[in-house]
Amino acid sequence: MQHITVTLPKGRSARYAIDVGAGALQKIGELYNLAAYSKIFVVSDESLQPVLKKLLALLPAGTASIVLPAGEQHKRLETVQQVWKALHAAGCDRKSLVINLGGGVVCDLGGFAASTYMRGLAFLNVPTTLLAQADASVGGKTGFNFDGVKNLIGTFDQPLGVVIDPDLLAGLPEREFVSGFGEIIKHGLICDQAHAEQATAKMPRAFTPAELADLIAHSCELKAALVVADTTETGQRKLLNFGHTVGHAVEALSLQTDQPLLHGEAVSIGMVVEADISQRAGLLTKADSEAVKSLLAQTGLPVSIPDFSLDNLAAKMRSDKKNAGGQINFTLLKAIGEAVYDQKIDGAIVRQALQAAMETA
Repeated sequence: MQHITVTLPKGRSARYAIDVGAGALQKIGELYNLAAYSKIFVVSDESLQPVLKKLLALLPAGTASIVLPAGEQHKRLETVQQVWKALHAAGCDRKSLVINLGGGVVCDLGGFAASTYMRGLAFLNVPTTLLAQADASVGGKTGFNFDGVKNLIGTFDQPLGVVIDPDLLAGLPEREFVSGFGEIIKHGLICDQAHAEQATAKMPRAFTPAELADLIAHSCELKAALVVADTTETGQRKLLNFGHTVGHAVEALSLQTDQPLLHGEAVSIGMVVEADISQRAGLLTKADSEAVKSLLAQTGLPVSIPDFSLDNLAAKMRSDKKNAGGQINFTLLKAIGEAVYDQKIDGAIVRQALQAAMETA
């Protein structure tokens, strides 16, 4: 078991642990004093019924739960309201604990519901997808999609802890598994070249369980370091947004089609475009920009924008929550392993990079 301690300057969970290891789920009662809470409430989704049953058997009698519909399209206010109502019906009070068992949608949405119910309940994340284990469950960003914009409504609220059990990935569909590598590779591209190279040294399913656990743990360490340095994303934490300005726009438009992209897939496309923007803006060499695309493509991630309107993409990017004063703020690359944030780029360069990614589709 790998134990990562996150120590923040302030907050209800100013110090918490990320525990990574095979069989970690079975040890949840050893890692946390569950009897200290007046009520435990589990948020999960319909794709995880066997895992939920296993978790409930490990928790105190009287634990309540809600099973949500699965999918990004359900990451919305109406679903948050269902969780709030269920918390109330279960008699949860301010000394209750919420456990989010699921992927990025459950961790984000369940975390938001917990952070706002009765002005904030403690919550524990138990991520069940690779993307959630390596990224979404760590860092304290909660939220849901609103008015067609990804994660427009949300809070910064750190979890009580994160329990990461790679054994839970065994039945993950291939596409979901590969999608998780989008965020793992991103962590390497922005601040650790060796990590990017390690994550792309084999095809995703070729990594042994021990190697995969190491990749997850190191991604968590890289992200946690940026979160500790800048909890509420006023500076250095913005480096984690590489690929997300374009990626969120692509993802939001894909959700309006019958072929929605997974988050890691959209971020992969976003990283290719934003690496190209970096090169066109004079920050990154052409060789490094092409290397980014090659690393992602060889992993099996998409690298081209679907057949979307350029104007629709631009409109989604302008509504991104990271913007300020009407200006799009990009996180871009200076080299593989080095990124810079708050880059304001000429619109013509952005459109050229978007068009180039469309032409290769």
